[in-house]
Order: sequence, then C-alpha cells, then structure tokens
Amino acid sequence: MMASLRGLLPLLAVGIAVTACGLLVAVGHQHGDEQTEQSPSTSVVVPSQSDGPREFGLPSADMFGNRLETTSDRGGVALPQDSAQRPAAESGPLYLISPPSGMMWQRGWGGAALGFSHSDGPTRVHDGIASGFADTPQGAGLAAYDALGRTLAAPDGIWQQVIAQRYLGGGQALMDGMARSRRNNPAASKYVVVPDGFRILPGFRPDFAVVEIAVRAHDGWASSTWPMVWVGDDWKVRVPDRVDDLWASTHLSSLAGFGVWK
Repeated sequence: MMASLRGLLPLLAVGIAVTACGLLVAVGHQHGDEQTEQSPSTSVVVPSQSDGPREFGLPSADMFGNRLETTSDRGGVALPQDSAQRPAAESGPLYLISPPSGMMWQRGWGGAALGFSHSDGPTRVHDGIASGFADTPQGAGLAAYDALGRTLAAPDGIWQQVIAQRYLGGGQALMDGMARSRRNNPAASKYVVVPDGFRILPGFRPDFAVVEIAVRAHDGWASSTWPMVWVGDDWKVRVPDRVDDLWASTHLSSLAGFGVWK
C-alpha cells in the first residue's frame, strides 16, 4: 500500500529513509528566507507540565554530533514558556524561518531528538505525548517534527496514541503501515536527529501551515513537506487523502531559504 516509500531508503545512511509506510529521519544545517503573516500578541509566561523529573543529566549527541539534553523521562521535559520571546511577525520574510526562542533538543527513546522551546511549546508532555504548541509558524514546525519523531521512536502503546491524537486523517491504513515500518526498522529512532533546516511556506494562517523540514542526505539534503492544521487548540498533521504523499521527499543541493533551529 505504501510501497512507493521504499524509494527513499537510499537516503537512510545519512538522511531520511522511508520503508513500507514509515520513515527514518536524519538531518544537517543552514538557513535563508521566505514570506510572512500573523504573530503572537501579549506576553504570557506559562509553567511547563511534564510527567517525571525535570533534572537533566549529562548531554549526549545524535548521530551527526548535535547536542541532545538527557533527562530520565524519555518522553521529554516541557520547558517554561514566555510568549514575549517569540519571533515577531514584523521581522518580515525571516518570520517564517526564525527558530523558536530557547530551543532545546532532548534525547528521547532510543536516542531520538525531540524538540522543545521556551517560546512556542510544547507546554506539556503526558504519557509520552507532547501538546500545547503555539499557534505560530514556529509552533507548527515544532509540532510537525515532534509528531513524526514520536511516531517513529515511542514504544508500543504510545506511538499509536500519537497517531490517534496528533494526526488528522489516514485512518487504519496509516496505523497499519507505520506498524509494519517499525517492525521492519527496529532502530528507526536513532535516525530521528536534529534537522538541518526548517521553513514554513508563505501563506501561513492561524489554522493552517505547510512545514518543510530538511535533513541530511548523502549528496545534499532531502526535504519533506508536512501540512498542519489547527484543531482543538493545537497543531495536527493533516494526512493527505493519498497517505503515501505524506512521506514524499525532494532532493536539495542547498539549504538557502531554510532556517536553523538548533
């Protein structure tokens, strides 16, 4: 059903790999510009909510040497939020590629890189599922990669709930395909690394965003496109009618136009 994703397997060595119906992700770095719209208003400081301890241990790294903070909670630890620190829409084209403030990549299950910020969420991690992403381009970008990473790396019983709560559409075909992919690729989590580039395409609206994520590949980068919708006070992945389209990747020889969220 998702056999077309096999074509991405050559990128696995240093980039994205997709098998049967899933993908193994890895990444790199650079930046650029784009267009803008909308932004936050008043400053709000929100305490974080996470299951488990907040203490961090000694840092580690993903397979490309990007720093990962270590916590005993493999689902990650949400950080205190301050909306005043969010990138401003007035920054023009840079708004859609600017990183969230206080970015932190934490080491999740099997070494997966899970992204957190002090400005755009997530504000909560409960039972391994992150929520409370800001209604901003940055919140949409964080939510997209978080949904992907948790789907690939979380243990049984959690990743299914990630799909149920963080994806809109796809149905049983998405669930079955991802289960098959995880069985065929038990080490998928280590390929969920810190991405090299993020950008949100022009046309961002408070209820819709298209996120591009660039990851390292053997001869450049591979980018994937993630449509996101704002539903129930959070971002969800809008699964295309043809589920295979969600995993399609495009080869890049440059990261011009992308922002670095590290």
